[in-house]
This record gives sequence, C-alpha cells and structure tokens, in this order.
Amino acid sequence: MNFLLYSINTLKFLYNISGMEIGEEYGPWVLFIGTMFQFIFVSNWSFTNLPWKTIQLAHGELVAPTNDINTIVALASLTSVAYFCRCFTKNVLGYFDKYIQPTLVLLPINILKDFTKPLSLSVRLFGNIFVDELVVFVLVSLAPLVVPIPCMFLRLCTSGIQALIFATLAAAFIGESMDGHH
Repeated sequence: MNFLLYSINTLKFLYNISGMEIGEEYGPWVLFIGTMFQFIFVSNWSFTNLPWKTIQLAHGELVAPTNDINTIVALASLTSVAYFCRCFTKNVLGYFDKYIQPTLVLLPINILKDFTKPLSLSVRLFGNIFVDELVVFVLVSLAPLVVPIPCMFLRLCTSGIQALIFATLAAAFIGESMDGHH
C-alpha cells in the first residue's frame, strides 16, 4: 500500500514539474522526466544505507551508478537528444532561425549554448554525487561508530535533491524547444 501511495505521489509530482517547466504540451514528456528522476533517485538511495565504497572488488569498487561520469553524461546526452528531436519535429526552419537572433554575430554563442547545457547538467550532478560519496567514505573511515547515521540521513536528503534538480533542469531544457514557452 505504501509503494502504491509513493508511486501516485511521485507521478503527481512529476506531472507538476513537467507542466511548470515544459508548458502546455508536457504530457508526452512526463515519462521521460520521470524515468530520469527515478533512475537518479533510486541509484543514489540504493547506496545510501551502507558505505559500499569500502567493499573492494577484484576489478574496482562498488559505488552508485551516478558516481560514474559515463552514466551522468549518458543521461545528459539523452536530454540533449530529446531537446533536438523536439526542435526538429516541431519546426525545422524556425529552429535554425533562432541561432541568428537577434544578430548573425551571436551565431557561435547560440550554438555553444545548446551544446554546453548537457555538459552543465552532467558536471553538476556528477560533482555533487562524487563529493557526497567521498565525504561519507572519509568520515566513515575516521569514525565508523559515530558518523554513519547522520551521514546517511544527509545522503538521503541530497540524493533526492539532486534527482529533483536534474529532472527540473532537463524539463526546462526540453521546455525551451516548445514554441512560445520562455
């Protein structure tokens, strides 16, 4: 019953985020934004209860999937692909027209803007998750009996916030591709 209630509240929450950031045509994007949110949220929470980084494997260590830059870049790239697909399917000629607005001199800056947003999304999430795991690992190593409980609570809060920020920024990025939404 709790899982069903959690699922319903999460879906309402994601509809609200998508509606606010994307605009009137947010319906098809709720699943995309929701998948991003749930993946980041569950990936971070699954590694909150125990300091999994202390477990050494034969070829590496056990860490959250969002602690790997490749996973984060893939999520940001998916957001970028969704943005460009939306732009191209809606209005191909009008999409390229926005690059020379207000003047042709700003063309390189406008092109750079579209390609730095995924980089910004990925670096922001990776930096926060990596530092969070590193701080918890160091604190648990220094004081294994005292520090873990407050750190776990802090990680629960920060992982939820990071999932929310990534989903909101992804929705805002996709919302820019909608006509008349700024």
